[in-house]
Amino acid sequence: MSLDGLDERFGRAKIAMRYRLRAASDQLFAIAAIVAFAQVLSVTAQAPPGKQTEEEATSKRLHGKGWWPTATYAKREAFVGTEACRACHSDKVFQQQRTSMAKAAWKAAETAVLQSNSSISHSIPPFQTEIAKDREGNTYTVKRGGEEMTGRILWSMGNDTMGQTFVLRSNGNLFESELSYFASIRGLDLTPGHSKPSPENLEQAFGERQSAEDAQKCFACHTTASSVRGQFDPERAIPGITCEACHGPGALHVKAMQDKQIEEGRNAIVDPGSFDPVKLVDFCGACHRAPLDVAAMKAYVPINIRFQPYRLSKSRCWSKPDRRISCIACHNPHDEVVRDITYYDSKCLACHAERLTPTSPREQGSAAPGTLPSCKVSTSHCVSCHMPKYVVPQMHGSFTDHDIRIVHAGDPLPL
Repeated sequence: MSLDGLDERFGRAKIAMRYRLRAASDQLFAIAAIVAFAQVLSVTAQAPPGKQTEEEATSKRLHGKGWWPTATYAKREAFVGTEACRACHSDKVFQQQRTSMAKAAWKAAETAVLQSNSSISHSIPPFQTEIAKDREGNTYTVKRGGEEMTGRILWSMGNDTMGQTFVLRSNGNLFESELSYFASIRGLDLTPGHSKPSPENLEQAFGERQSAEDAQKCFACHTTASSVRGQFDPERAIPGITCEACHGPGALHVKAMQDKQIEEGRNAIVDPGSFDPVKLVDFCGACHRAPLDVAAMKAYVPINIRFQPYRLSKSRCWSKPDRRISCIACHNPHDEVVRDITYYDSKCLACHAERLTPTSPREQGSAAPGTLPSCKVSTSHCVSCHMPKYVVPQMHGSFTDHDIRIVHAGDPLPL
C-alpha cells in the first residue's frame, strides 16, 4: 500500500477515534451529572426546606456577628446588671427573676438545701459521701476506710425543683460532684452524665475534675458574665440567667436610651423575638442543645429528651419552620413555664384549626392557608398525647417530649 493510502486510512481512523472519545466523554459527563443530581436530591431529602444553610451548631454561631448565649468576648464593664434593666422593663424583670432560669445557679451560701440541712449523707460501699455545714460554709467529703478526700462547695447548679449538682474546690482544682441532690428523693444520687458504675478511687468517687474549658461551659449556661474577654472569672459571676445572658451586655443600650438615641439603643441590644424559627431554636439551644450540637455529641440516648430544641427539630411539623412552632411560640422566657397542659391547646389549634368530620373528607387545597387538620380524638389536652412525658430515672423526674408526633401505645422513644 502506498504512503498516500496509509495516510488516508490513518486519517479516517483518527476521525473515528475522535468521535468515539467525544461520545465516551459525553456519556461520562451525563453519568456524572446524574450522580451529582442524585446527591443533591439526597441532601435535599435529608435536610428539610429552609434548613440547609440556616441551622448551625452553637460553636459556629458563637463566631458570628452579634451576641449569642454563652459568648465570652464581652468586657466586664459592658455588663450593667439587672437593676439597670428594671428602670424601663420593671414588669419583665419582676417576672423573670421568679423563673427557673433565673434560679439556674446558686452560691453555696444561698442554696436552700445546704442551709436547711446540717448534714446530708449517702453510701455506695465502699465509699461514703457526706455534705456538712460549718462556720465557713459547706464541705463535701468522700471516705473509704481510713482515707478521705474533701473540698468546699462553691456553687450549686440547677434550681431546687428537680435537682442540684455541686461545684467543688479541692487542692486548687474544680470538680463537678459525683453525687447530686434530687428533690423528689430528698437525697443524693449519681449525677446525670456520670456513668461510672463503681468508682475506682477516691477522686472518682468525689467528682469529675473540670478543665477551665469544661467549667467555663457549665457556668455559661447557669450564670451570667462568668467569663469576660475570654477569661473564666467565676468569682464575679452573676447567679442564674439574667437579662444580659440572652439579650447581651447592656451598657451601650442603656447609655443610648438615656441619651434618647432610640434607634441606636435598639440596635445595641439583642431581640431574639425577631429571629426566624431555626435561628431562634439554635439560640435557645446554645444551652438547651441545638440540633447540630446533639448530632456532634452523638447523644442519641434516652436522656436527650431533656434537649428540647433538638427534640422539637425532630417533629414532623418542623420540616417547614413556621413562627407558630418555636420555643417562644409556646413559652414566654420572661415567665415561669406553665404547667397546666390546657394552656397549650390554643397553641396547637393555632395551626391545627381545620375541623374534619366523617362526611367531609379533606381534599387537597381545601384548607385555609396555614391550617392543618385538628385531632380526630379531641381538641383539648393535646400535649398529653402528642407530647407525652417520660420518666428519666437518672433525673428522678419526668420530662415532656418536644418531638411532636402521633404516639401509639407501646411505641419506643425515638432517639
